[in-house]
Amino acid sequence: MKLTRRQETFIYNLLDLYRELNGPIHYTALAERVGVSPFTAYDMLRLLEEKGLAASEYRVSNDKPIPGRSEVLFWPTERAHNLWLELTGDPETEEWEAVKKRALDRIRDGELRELAEEMLARLPPGGPVILRYCIEVMSIIVLRLGRGSGRRLLAEHLPQILEGQGTVTRAGLLLLGGFALGLLAKESGGVHDWSEELLAHVQRYQTLILEMEPRTCRRLGESMKETLMPLLRS
Repeated sequence: MKLTRRQETFIYNLLDLYRELNGPIHYTALAERVGVSPFTAYDMLRLLEEKGLAASEYRVSNDKPIPGRSEVLFWPTERAHNLWLELTGDPETEEWEAVKKRALDRIRDGELRELAEEMLARLPPGGPVILRYCIEVMSIIVLRLGRGSGRRLLAEHLPQILEGQGTVTRAGLLLLGGFALGLLAKESGGVHDWSEELLAHVQRYQTLILEMEPRTCRRLGESMKETLMPLLRS
C-alpha cells in the first residue's frame, strides 16, 4: 500500500500511543503527539480508517464534565500492524524502543529524500549566487544518500578530500563531486530516475569550480564543510 510520509507519521504515532496507553486513543491525544490541530488529527484518522488502517467507535465516558457524553476513540487495525511489520521488522522479536527508532529513522530518511527532490526540482542550471548553487548540488547528493556505508564513507573522507594538501584546493572540490556522485550511484542500486538531471548539475558544478579563483575555491570549501558535515552526521 502506497502511503505518504505524513500518513506514515500518523500511523507510527497511533501505534505508539496505542501501545503506550494499552487501548484506544482520543484523536486529541494523537494531535498533541504529532503537533497538529485536533481537526487535522481527526481528518487524518478518518482517512486512515477509509484505508483500513484505523478503526473507531463511540464510547460513553463518565469522566467528562458532562456525564454520559460520548466520544470517538481510535485504534490501529491488524492491517496497520501488518503494514508496520513490513516496513520496520517484527516487534515481537525485539524491543519496541528499537522498532520505534528504526521507524523514525525511516520516516526521517523519507522526508530527507523528499526534501532532496524538492531542491533538485527548483535548482536552476546556474545563477548569480555561484557558491550557494555548488553547496546545494552537494547537499542534494548528501540528502539522497541513505544511512548506509555511502554516508559514512563521505563523512569520514570529506575533510581529507577537500584538504588533501592541508588546504582546500580546486582538485579537492572536483574530486568531491565525482566521489559523492559515485557513492550515490552505488547506494541507489541501479535506480536512476534522478541520474540525468543530477548528473547535469554535477557537471555544471565542476565547470564552475574550474572557472573559480583559488581564493573562491577556499571559501567554497570551508562553507561546504560547515554545511555538509551536520547533514552527514544527522
